[in-house]
Formats: sequence, structure tokens, C-alpha cells
Amino acid sequence: MLSAQRNDDGSYQLVGHPGILSSLWAIPEVLRKIIEDPASNKKATDRLFPPTYSDPDSESEHRRLLEDDLQKRQLQKLAIFENVLATSDAGMGEVQIPERDFDAVLAILTDLRLILALDLGIESEQWEDNIDEGQIDDPRIHLLQILGGIQHLLLEATGLVDFEIDPDDLKKNNDPQAE
Repeated sequence: MLSAQRNDDGSYQLVGHPGILSSLWAIPEVLRKIIEDPASNKKATDRLFPPTYSDPDSESEHRRLLEDDLQKRQLQKLAIFENVLATSDAGMGEVQIPERDFDAVLAILTDLRLILALDLGIESEQWEDNIDEGQIDDPRIHLLQILGGIQHLLLEATGLVDFEIDPDDLKKNNDPQAE
């Protein structure tokens, strides 16, 4: 089980199973490879850095002028995410997110979810309704659900989001035998 809360000092605390929270360490490596070597995965690069212009010449000039800055900002967010994990005790089931780092952490979680969705061929918000039996055990599906749950909990902890996940829905999505 995972939970998140906002502390009196404005920081956030994410608490959960150490195995789940420790899995967050896999994120930086995946994203860093895409950010530092955009040609390694063109589709993922285009998802992280979507085109700004429909005109190919304008887009090429835009990328020539700004690509280094975009990559630098992504790497800065990644460094913040790594620092949050390094200064927390994820192995003991707790991640502390300083208020100033909250947006960067949320952005990195979003980036990985975008890459996972692309990799899995997910194109709609109702993707869970379309999972076939062959995909149900795919660890990427489970990671996508975990990251979505973490984001949901963190957003809920801000007090700005007012929605709840029905635990029975999670059981059904993770266990095809559950009714």
C-alpha cells in the first residue's frame, strides 16, 4: 500500500513498500539515455520533446537553437529526482520530497509514464479496458500503474485535486480473477 501526505513545512512524504519505492531508481537511467542520446529512441524523444512547428524547416531551426537548453532542463529535473531518492530512505519505505522539488519529481514521473505508454502502444485513457491476457503480466504495465498511483497520491496530497481511486478497481485491474 502506498500513501502520500503534505507535511506542515510544505514537503511531501510518500510511504509504501520498500520494493515499490526502490523501483523508482530505474527511472533516471531510462530517461537519461533518451535525453542524452535522442537518436537512440526517436519516438520517445519526440514524445518528451514534441515538435513545436508543423513546418519542417521551422522545427529544424527551433531544435537547432533550443535543443541543448531543453536537454539541460530535462537533465536538471532528473538530477533533482535522483537527489530526492538519494536523500530519502526508499529502502525503508519512505521518500521525502521537499516542496521546491515537487514539480520536478512529478514531471519525471510523467515523462516515464509517457515513455512506457508509447512503448506499450497505449494511445487512450481507457487503455486498461483494452489490455489482453498476454499483456497482463507485463512488468511495464505494472510499473505504469504504480507510477500513475504515485502521481495520483502526490497530487491528492496537494489538496488541489479532489478525486479518489476505488481500491476495488485497482484489484480488478491487477488481478483478472478478482470479481
